[in-house]
Parts: sequence; C-alpha cells; structure tokens
Amino acid sequence: MSPLTPEQPVVVVGAGPTGLTLACELAAAGVPCTVLERRAAPADGRRSVALYSRTMEVLHLRGHAEELAAAGRPVRRMAVGTAPALDFGVLDSPYPYVNVVPQSTTEEVLARRAADLGVTVQREAEVTELRQDGDGVTLRVRAPGREWEERAEYVVGCDGAHSAVREVSGLTLRGHTYAMAPLLADVHLRRPLPREVLVLPGRGGVVVSVPYADGSYRLAVARPDHGWRPQAATLVELRAALAATLDHDPEPYDARWLARFKVHQRIVDRYRTGRVLLAGDAAHLHSPLGGQGLNLGIQDAVNLGWKLAARVRGWAPPGLLDSYEAERRPHAEAVLRATDRATRLATGTSLAERTARSAALAGLRSSRRRHTAARLLAGLHTDHTSRPGPGTRLPHCTLPLPGAAPVRADELMRDGRFLLLDLTADGAAAAAAEPWGGRVCVVHTGGPCAELPGLGAALVRPDAHLAWTSARPGPDAVTDALRHHCGPTPLPGTSPHPTSTPGRGAVTR
Repeated sequence: MSPLTPEQPVVVVGAGPTGLTLACELAAAGVPCTVLERRAAPADGRRSVALYSRTMEVLHLRGHAEELAAAGRPVRRMAVGTAPALDFGVLDSPYPYVNVVPQSTTEEVLARRAADLGVTVQREAEVTELRQDGDGVTLRVRAPGREWEERAEYVVGCDGAHSAVREVSGLTLRGHTYAMAPLLADVHLRRPLPREVLVLPGRGGVVVSVPYADGSYRLAVARPDHGWRPQAATLVELRAALAATLDHDPEPYDARWLARFKVHQRIVDRYRTGRVLLAGDAAHLHSPLGGQGLNLGIQDAVNLGWKLAARVRGWAPPGLLDSYEAERRPHAEAVLRATDRATRLATGTSLAERTARSAALAGLRSSRRRHTAARLLAGLHTDHTSRPGPGTRLPHCTLPLPGAAPVRADELMRDGRFLLLDLTADGAAAAAAEPWGGRVCVVHTGGPCAELPGLGAALVRPDAHLAWTSARPGPDAVTDALRHHCGPTPLPGTSPHPTSTPGRGAVTR
C-alpha cells in the first residue's frame, strides 16, 4: 500500500516554551502546524525563571518580548561567591539584564501569540508510535477515550527530558546523571538575601537565589550529600540545606512551590533523523546552574523555525535544514561543559576542588573576565563563526531612514522574512532585491549605519544573524547572495510571504 499523503506540513510535539516558540516561528512564516501536548493544562510550576539578553532579543524579533519584559523583573547584576558581581547592564543589547519571569508566564504569552497566529494546540495528546517514510511522518496519538493518527511532512520533538518523540524515533541521550538531587523552591525569607541574582558556593554545596518582583525568591540548593529520594521535599529539609551551605539561616517560609529534581548532563546523538527533529530539553539536558536551559530551547526553536519553513515552502538552499544541528549543537555542548565544570567546582569538597574554586573566583576579579562571563551567560556569544561578518549576530543598531524617523533594525523583522539593508546612496542593492520581496524585507537607508561600519549592504537572516555583507554591493553580487541564501528568484505572480507587512514609504520594500 502506498504511503499516506501528509495532511499538514509540521506537527510539533510539546507545548512548552520551545514548542510554542517554534509553532509561532512556523506560523509567522506561513507554515501551518499542530502542537500536541500530553499535559491537560499549562504547567503551573516555575522550573525556569531567567530569560537572558539574547533570548529576549530573538523573542523581540516576532513581538513576544514586550509583554514578557512587562511581566518580569529586570536584574542587572549577578554575584558569584566573593567575586565582584557580573554586570549585565553594560552589555550591548536592548535587554541588558536578566528578565526574572516564571516559566508559566512565558508559556502563557507564547500560547496567546500562537493562538493569534492560528496554531492549533491539542492537549492530553500523547505520542505512542512514530513511522516515517520518504513523504512524511505518521504519529499514533492517544488521548482519554480515543486514539488516532496524525500525518505530517515533518515532526519536531520539543517534549522535554522524557521526550516521547526521541524515544520512538530511536534517538539516544548520551551522558551521565549526577548523584546529588538539588532542591528548588519559591519562598519568602524572614532574613532576606540581596535583591540580585546570587550564586553562593560554600561549605560543601551551592545556593542560587533569584529575586521575584513580589519580594519572594527562587532558591536552588545543591549538596553532594543530598541524593535523589522519591519522597516529596519539605520546607524543613530546605531550611536545613540552606543553613548547612550558607553562613546563616535565611528562614524560608510560605513555600508556593517546592521540588526535588535530578540533574543530567546529556546530549542526543543526532538532532535529526530523516523528517524528525529535536529541540530544547528533548535534545540536551544540563545542570541548571546558570539557568540556561529554557534559553537554549527558545534559541533552538528560532534557529530551526525559519529553516524548516523554507524547506516546507520549497525554496530552502541545499543543506539549510542540516545547518540547524551544525549551528546549535556546539552551543549546547559548550553549555554542558561550562555547567558541568561550574557545578563540580561549586559543590566540590576535596582540597583540589576547593583550590580550583578559589582560583575561579579570583579570576572573576578581572573586569575583562567578568564581562566575558556575563556575555556568555547572556547568550551574546552565539556567533556561528569566529570573525565579524557573515554568521555573527546582527549588532543592536538603529537605522537612518530618509524622510522618516530612525528605526531599530529588529523592528523590521516581525514577519519572519530576511532583511536586506542597502546602506548606499544610490539604492542599487535594494532595486536588485525587489524580486525576492516575498522572502526579504528590503530597506534602503540612503547612507551608512554607525553600528555596521564599512558596509554598503547586509543580508540578515530571520534569526538576526548576518548571512552576507559587502562593502561595495553591485547588483550581480546582491542577486548571487540572495539566490544562495534565499533560494531561486521567485516566479512572477507567486504569492508573497503570507505575513508580509507594507513598507515604510519609499524606503522599504
């Protein structure tokens, strides 16, 4: 019997922040998708509470960041032990802080955005089987009282640490699990800690404190002598662990949320097998020290979304979909290495480990090292090449527009298209790009941009990384770059990008 024809382009499994971000990216690019979620309702817990600068930047690209910024609390400093605090406020970003916001709020914002874009979220839908062929993927789905099959061209597993998609597609997480099991809690403190993010190693453990806007705190306590137990964590246990690690008892009370969890250091052997891909915690797990897991997942989704949309819509250049793993895996591996080292240094009790911890804290007395550490945590190092230019993150820049008010470059990328910046006087690069208007927002500034010195033109990917730059962009060079990155010249009369917005007078197309 011949394979079934795919009924929809993409099924996303998992309605957490990673899956919802991916669904929004696909829908903004004109690719319908269904999201399957095994939970009956959105999570009411607060497992992750930190959105870093780069995550806020990529969320801003599609208009998600403003509501999250308003709902959160900006924290500009992070104290690590006895070293001077890391200062996020000096970073080159429109979001120079850690946005402290519960994961449940992040999910709510993204779910509303997805609904506005026409995304269907099917809850209490558990994937039990997966079959793929050359034309698509068939999922067997179970819900209370019924079972059915979903057929799609592609399936993306964003369903977390216990990913059903990963399991049924034969992909494997490789790595290890720590013996210790940290405690997480949202509590008030009778003896409050400073109102900045704190990472306090000492006395055989580490305490991480993140302040909420309402005066309460997210606390995490990890001690090597506290292993996994199936029993529920208690406030008495939390208080004892805090007192054993700190030099005082902060007296926690009124715990709104309290949990014990396992810590893994694992990464999947492949991000893609045929028409099945993984993103977020389904692809990588690491120590929560630093709170980067949610941020990695959202950035995975933004990197993957436009590439998968290009593949579905039929204009993806060769190898584009495979570049998802090539670009994102190194970042996950770097976070795994860094968090593993930091966790071992923070909780180690041997003389060698204590000596190494002291040396690491002493190193942070260097302002250059603190700046580097802040950039790493903030995710502002996510360049796909070591040199400025193609592959690097688009600098935070404001574009001069003739006859109009200056505008932030990322404000022109809300619809998920590429952005071509013509920084010359004659506008020849912009004219050459007109046939790609359905895939590319074309902006002629009429002159140079201070944040892009020496450039006459720049092509920016939908995830705000530079795809191509030129000092003297001739029309032939522009069309070659567009064909290479944005596919062949669209046929006359083909429909433009479905969410394209009108240009700004005579300066955008």
